[in-house]
Amino acid sequence: MDPLLTQRWPASARAVLRNALAIVVVVQTLTGIDNLSTGRILLSVFLMAVVVACTTSFTSRRRGDWRDVICMCLVVGAGAGLQVFTGHGQVFICGYTAVFVSTYWYAVPRGLLPAGLGAVAVGLSTAYVGTYDPIGGLGQAVGAAGLGLAMAFRRRSIRASYRNAELADELRDSREAEQRNAIAAERARLARELHDVLAHTLSSLSLHLESTRVLAKSREVDAEVMERIDRAVALARTGLLEARDAVGTLRDDALPGPARLPALVADFERDSGLTVRFSESGTPGQLAPEARVAVFRAAQEALTNVAKHAGATAVDVTLAWLADEVVLRVSDNGHGVQAGAIGGNGLRGMRERAELAGGRVSAGSGETGYVVEVQLPVLAASVS
Repeated sequence: MDPLLTQRWPASARAVLRNALAIVVVVQTLTGIDNLSTGRILLSVFLMAVVVACTTSFTSRRRGDWRDVICMCLVVGAGAGLQVFTGHGQVFICGYTAVFVSTYWYAVPRGLLPAGLGAVAVGLSTAYVGTYDPIGGLGQAVGAAGLGLAMAFRRRSIRASYRNAELADELRDSREAEQRNAIAAERARLARELHDVLAHTLSSLSLHLESTRVLAKSREVDAEVMERIDRAVALARTGLLEARDAVGTLRDDALPGPARLPALVADFERDSGLTVRFSESGTPGQLAPEARVAVFRAAQEALTNVAKHAGATAVDVTLAWLADEVVLRVSDNGHGVQAGAIGGNGLRGMRERAELAGGRVSAGSGETGYVVEVQLPVLAASVS
């Protein structure tokens, strides 16, 4: 049984409290046996040892079982005996402790026995030990019973608050799980829509372009036209792959990440005709799924912007793995980009992806062209 009263106290304070009853009873007894006979001294020492042993037992075990209940009852009886021999108030410390602890720590009906015994012992000792005071004894018994009721209500209210807190945690977890399930269901629905509409449309487009290329070759179409048809075929294939990646992202399948940057750079160099240099430094680290996608999409968007706006002939793509972050840098040797030229959905989407992953994006004119830099947090170093 957890000690509701003291479970948040420091260990030293709990140790003192556990031994307080025994310490007080020992002091009370030793100061009251000077004038006793040898037999009563021995009996008092025995009762004092009973109090110490039983107090140590129920304060250390705290299970609230019948062993603890019996030990507490023995403490009350020993305190009453010591009160008869010495008259130094042992029954009051033992009786009130039994009432307080048993109603606060132990559940009904086990807690009622030591609590009732403590109240009765306090009342009878006041009434018949030392001076004859039945009214005072009744008052002591009623006061002890009132203390027991108060502590029982306190125990109940604390347990109710704990239970309410547990229910609130369970409700919050349930709502979070419900939200996650709703998000997963919506992502699955969007994935199906993308697959049924976009992927099928791009597949048909790719097939038509392939047949057009075959037809153009058979009719010996101009070389420039053939080159443009070949690029259209390549773009259709790339679009189909990206549509599949988007579906996979929604379904939490394999997500595009830094490992696919060399292939992305090679495809861009082939399709654009620009010179693209890719370099990677540092030890690759582990990225969150959102960060992996953000790295790839940022590089993809930056390269697309170079082809559209920069008028460049060469592009440098660097990926630097640092201790706590990865830095993607895409720079070109073009004429730069005027403010707002790429401030549309592409750069905005790049920034949103990075921010969702805990990173940031900076973009602007460099020494010889335009520079896009993406910084994203690294979870941990990769383990080979």
